[in-house]
Amino acid sequence: MKYFCLLLSCLLLISVSQAGVYGELEFGDSRETVTKKLRQSPLVEQTIDNTYTARTGLNGIFKCKGKIAGLTCRLYFNWDEQGGLNEITLRSEGLDMDLYKTRLQRAWSDAESLFSQVYEAPAQQATYPALSSFKEHKMMISHVWENKGKETILMGTGIDKNKCFLFIRYVRAQVELQRKE
Repeated sequence: MKYFCLLLSCLLLISVSQAGVYGELEFGDSRETVTKKLRQSPLVEQTIDNTYTARTGLNGIFKCKGKIAGLTCRLYFNWDEQGGLNEITLRSEGLDMDLYKTRLQRAWSDAESLFSQVYEAPAQQATYPALSSFKEHKMMISHVWENKGKETILMGTGIDKNKCFLFIRYVRAQVELQRKE
């Protein structure tokens, strides 16, 4: 069953990566367009009633129907100065901190394998972040994939409010890599 879900996720990501950044979403889409596309998307479900979105915004209200590396994820967005979409983050549900070195690390490893199958080897990667790395940071990027020469996919782990999570961030711009000399 685990391998079937992994294969299904891989095929989903391949088809998603060819249609848009995430499903039908494209960088530059307005909030209105993003909202409309997400409400029609077979990939996500809205978790609150439409009447509340004016108060809450879009961040965290759409949940992925399929799990990524065994974790349920929600979508978060960032916008450019003109109001166009320039970043999409899939963030897993928060796990208890005692699962950081077990369940979250397995999910991180599975996600790395999955994304490497879809986008080839990462342009940059690091080892699984140690808990001590989070003293000054809430999120640690461990993997960078360049996609289509115009966007970057970042993956890593984070800690917030005594919970740990996996994140995958699609960024409109190319990210400058850290080079070792």
